Amino acid sequence: TVLHLSLVATVKDDEEDDEGNEKMEAVWHHHYPHTGQLPKRQVQNGGKWTWPVLFVYPSHHQSDFIEHFGEDEIIAYRMAEMFPEQEDGETETEMPWDYNNEFRCSNLAVYFEVHCLDTELDSKRKPIIHPDSVERLNDQGSAMRFYESTRALKGDEGPEMATVARCMERKHLHHQRKAWIKKHGSLWAKPDPCPVVQVHPAATLGQVLRSKDMVVPNFLVTLTVYPIEHPAHKDFHKKHKCVGIVEPKEA
Repeated sequence: TVLHLSLVATVKDDEEDDEGNEKMEAVWHHHYPHTGQLPKRQVQNGGKWTWPVLFVYPSHHQSDFIEHFGEDEIIAYRMAEMFPEQEDGETETEMPWDYNNEFRCSNLAVYFEVHCLDTELDSKRKPIIHPDSVERLNDQGSAMRFYESTRALKGDEGPEMATVARCMERKHLHHQRKAWIKKHGSLWAKPDPCPVVQVHPAATLGQVLRSKDMVVPNFLVTLTVYPIEHPAHKDFHKKHKCVGIVEPKEA
């Protein structure tokens, strides 16, 4: 499943367009960037699929991007490469931003957000989406149009197509915010934080992708990582209900 995210700047209750806000319109407000890439089948590797994957560390405002993450790869193996265990006698991790030396593979909890609940999917009427939230793309054509729009906005198709794509996104965002304000009164009335699913580090990326709760915003698999005892991890659990766990399964 792929989701649509607004590709222009976040919106205000004020409906008047600010002509001096062109620079802001080029900044995607959501925390899921678009890499301009799609999952790829590796012909030389038996036709197995790889995905772009983003690891996000909110407690330290850091992230790691992996361009080709194989579906059969175990999450922990990749994490061990990024955050190896400390050898005997070592007291510090390799990351200069890890001031408390918490980022070790065995000391990290991994999650993904659940963006579309079953109740939303079963609704016969199209759900009203907050402009800062994600929107399900229900068919391949919609997904590809969204992909082409992101490429155009990045300038891949030239300045004229970037202008056209920006206008189309503004129109889509205008309808979204009108519908939300009509139902909820204000854009400040935001939906509750997304529930999350924990990922066992011994699970493979393929097992994560096959979870019934997994959806992929912007064609980019995004995993949120916290040190287990970090205060931000506890705050995360207070805001986000954990609705399951992806366990490793034998092939």
